[in-house]
Amino acid sequence: MKYIHFVIISVCILLLCVSPASGVTTKTMIHYSEPQVTVQDEIFLEQGYSFKVLDMNSKSGDIWIELYLNGDEVELDDNFAREDEPLEYVRSVVEDEDDDEEEVDYFILRITTDGDVDKEDGVVYSTIYVEQYMDPVEDIGDYLLLDKSYSLKTDSELELSGIYTLEATDVDDDEVTLELRLDGKLLKEDEVEADDYFYYTVYSDGNPETLFLANVKAFFESGDEVTVFLNHVSLKQSQSSSDELPNGLDIDVSSPVDGGLKAGRIAIVSYSLDESFSEVRILVDGEVLDSRHNVSSGVYKAVTDEMDAGIHKATLITINEDDESSYYSEEFSVSVNIKDNITESIVKIANTAASEISNTYNLTTNSSADTEESSESQDSDVSLSSWTSSTGVSNAFSLIVTAGVFLLFFKFFNKFR
Repeated sequence: MKYIHFVIISVCILLLCVSPASGVTTKTMIHYSEPQVTVQDEIFLEQGYSFKVLDMNSKSGDIWIELYLNGDEVELDDNFAREDEPLEYVRSVVEDEDDDEEEVDYFILRITTDGDVDKEDGVVYSTIYVEQYMDPVEDIGDYLLLDKSYSLKTDSELELSGIYTLEATDVDDDEVTLELRLDGKLLKEDEVEADDYFYYTVYSDGNPETLFLANVKAFFESGDEVTVFLNHVSLKQSQSSSDELPNGLDIDVSSPVDGGLKAGRIAIVSYSLDESFSEVRILVDGEVLDSRHNVSSGVYKAVTDEMDAGIHKATLITINEDDESSYYSEEFSVSVNIKDNITESIVKIANTAASEISNTYNLTTNSSADTEESSESQDSDVSLSSWTSSTGVSNAFSLIVTAGVFLLFFKFFNKFR
């Protein structure tokens, strides 16, 4: 019996040790890379994060680092990254939940070494694995796609933002082969198991930049066809992208009716060019809205679907004769449609008033019928008089309320029209 108590206590202690990790929230992964680093190297990641290698074990490749956010050092519980003990950073964020402040822990970064070193010209290098997840506090504005879900089959290509394509080509030994292309040019081909990540990372001056990430949630083979399900898909604008349009290019988003950009309405996206391009594409929130070939200078327009309230991004992709592409983005805001909200609320109130009238009428009628069956004719006359009086008052009151509601409706409608 004492042994059983000891086991229960041990399990409880273990659960207490494990529970903090289970309470950490993880958002979509936005960076994965495998750079080789040496002492004094500084690696720049996404959302303003970076880290510097202060020292390294010349045998195991373990590294001692400092982590920075927008140039300021981030305090870590452990500054060492090892093969069996990765460096992990969790950020606590205070959030308002139903007018109550709540502290939420977000998993941001994991750095792991591969347990080996390479030497070149007397310099020791260590290969590390960097996994970075989205920080809900920092800016995330340079993505064409973020945390999207898709499915694709082997007989078709998945088009991503009108310029990248992803294709599943084969399944073998519980692995699916994925190919990422840019304008038909193969960028990355890899065999991926279910629940693993397929990624495309480029390196410039030793710094990694992850342009594409997708979690292969699952895939199955049916006959000659393979279906792949992808989660947490992100696509970053290329290195030639810019949030500032150069002279001669312009993007303008407007409403076809008075009152500005409102939720539930379409939008007109106009883009102007001062020179010719072999191809031009306009995107809204990463989805292709319009695509043209052999485009001369001028102003062109495209129409969106009905927009949701919030901040949106219009992106102009220009491709020149040498097949070099550039991205230019501009954010625009869609406000809540107050008129529609008021209309919906007024209709609900009117329906409630009508329902009250109906309920009052039915209730009084039923009461009158029951009274007629169980009472004498004199009592029935009294009941009928009461019914007439109460029904008249209820109907009159309901009609007054309904008239007032519709009066308010027309007043607000004219104001926000």
